[in-house]
Amino acid sequence: MNGKIVMSIIMIGSISWIIYFLKYKAISPPTAILLKNAKYTIGEITSDYYGDRARKKGNDFRFKYEKGFIRDAHQDGEFINGRKYLVVYDSVNIRNGYLILDKFDITDSLNKYHIYKNYDYYDVGWSLSKIPFKYDKSDIEHEVKMNLRSE
Repeated sequence: MNGKIVMSIIMIGSISWIIYFLKYKAISPPTAILLKNAKYTIGEITSDYYGDRARKKGNDFRFKYEKGFIRDAHQDGEFINGRKYLVVYDSVNIRNGYLILDKFDITDSLNKYHIYKNYDYYDVGWSLSKIPFKYDKSDIEHEVKMNLRSE
């Protein structure tokens, strides 16, 4: 009897892990597919730089995307803990990837443009042409393309 209970628990745990992996972790590195349905939002850096060449390196960040879900992610770059940066993601399918753009620190611009958090996250998203910040849109697009991996 105890063997059946243990086996049931193992099966439920395995199925739960597979569902979690497929829904939240199976996101491919961003490629040019991302550009077809690109949307921009605000990402906040949540850690200092860490790691070395043998392991992952970079910073953790968090952003809320269009479907109302929050992503905790990791990316290497020149980020400052607590600062906010533009994030680009595929608005149709988040599994096509996302990037946080270290050259576009928007922390100081948020108050200027009256963009505030809704609880702990920013609930905003823009197409490239509608981004309210005073950056050249072609510079943003160029930066995204430079960071995409080839298909």
